[in-house]
Formats: sequence, structure tokens, C-alpha cells
Amino acid sequence: MTDRSKNSANIEEDLYQILDVPNTASLAEIRQAYEGKLEEAHLEAFAAYSLFPEEETEEKLLQFSHAYITLANPIARAKYDDELNQLTIPAKKKSDLGKGRAKTANESPKKIPEKIQSEEKAKLSKKVANDVAGQTLKERQDFYLNLAAKNEHTEDNIQEFYDTLKTSGSAITYNGAVLQQIRKMKSITINELAQITCIRGAYLKAIEEENFSKFTSEIYLKGYLLCYAESMNLPTEKVLDDYIRVYKNSARSENG
Repeated sequence: MTDRSKNSANIEEDLYQILDVPNTASLAEIRQAYEGKLEEAHLEAFAAYSLFPEEETEEKLLQFSHAYITLANPIARAKYDDELNQLTIPAKKKSDLGKGRAKTANESPKKIPEKIQSEEKAKLSKKVANDVAGQTLKERQDFYLNLAAKNEHTEDNIQEFYDTLKTSGSAITYNGAVLQQIRKMKSITINELAQITCIRGAYLKAIEEENFSKFTSEIYLKGYLLCYAESMNLPTEKVLDDYIRVYKNSARSENG
């Protein structure tokens, strides 16, 4: 994963703010917000034509996909919420410099909304059961634990695969065939990946088959590709660079 993925504890930007959703948002709302952000990026790039800086678009997509993948993962989201709470508690203590009854009076209005917020969040967590393919929160947690185990247990095999490519003089290029091979080495099915990312299997399969006609724009391809890479614990920026190069070469060939 990228440094951005690994250092979620060093919170520079609120992931909920990146997707413009409240911290009580359900999985369906988070997914809808993510797709909305892809649409915004697509429209911005289209409106600006070639004048729009590509690096800026890719940076936004990296932020959107990381926020989405983190918040769609119930385990990572719970950890992230804890980190947010730890950051906000010291800020609250700083403002409560009074003593005795004055301090109690200052604290009480802050605690009540937090309690209500927790109750609302608990209710929304139960609602998640019907939000995405009938998955319950427990089922999604199991999906992620299973995926994490597969990613961890195959680290050595994947490294051997990379080393073999280097030894044979082949550069490691993340095209569709390589992505598919890595997924199969990890024993992760397209259906499992679809359940994890909440992206339709047809799009994930199209990424591996380099069936670019499935994607209405490069923005959507990049967005889904980044989710694919993060879920598979692959270097997102390297995957993006390599794969989009394949995509652009294909487009040039088709256009003569």
C-alpha cells in the first residue's frame, strides 16, 4: 500500500470530509458519495479539456479511493473513528480550562451529542444489512478479515513472483494479466473482490481483461482500479501508472 494508506493515524484530512458525508453515513451512502466524486472529477476534467492538470486529478482520485476503501471496511473504519476521537478529545480538554462547576457546565453539552451520535451510528450499522447485497455488518467484517488473511499469507509467494520476473529480465508491469495472476495467487475470487469493494464484478473482470469499453471514462477506470489495487494490497500509484499506460496505448492503437 502507499504511505497514504499506511499512515491513516496521521490524519491530515478527514476522510468523511473528503467524500462529503457525515460520520454516521451508511455503506450505501458512502458508496454513492464515492461514485458522485468520480462523476465530479470526470466533469471537471471534461470541462477543462487538456488544460486540466492530470496530476491534480490523480491526486484527487487517490484521496477519494483511499477514503472510500477505508470507510467501506468496517474494521478499518472503526479504527479510523477511534483515531478521530483521540484527536478531538485533547482539543475539547483545551477548551475546558475552567474548574469545578464551570468545567462541568462546559463539558455536558459536548457529551450529549456524542452519545446521540453513537446511538445513531449503531442504528445505521444495523441498516447496512440491506444496503449492499444483503450483507450484514458481521458478514462484511468477515469478508475483510478473510481478505486480510489472504493478503498476508501470500506475501512471500507474491514476492517470489516479482523476483522471478526480475530474474528473467522482465519489468514488473501491472497490466490486466498480471493483476489477474496476482489475484489468483492470493486465491481471491472476482465475487469476493466485488463484495469487498462494492464494485460490480463485471467492472473488476473488465479491468483484468483490459476491456476498456466497459468504462465510460478514464476517471471511472482509474477510480475502480485504485479500489482494486488497495483491496489487493498492491502499490496503488505504481498500478495506476502502469495500467493507465496500457489503457492509453490501446486507445492510440484504436485511433490509428
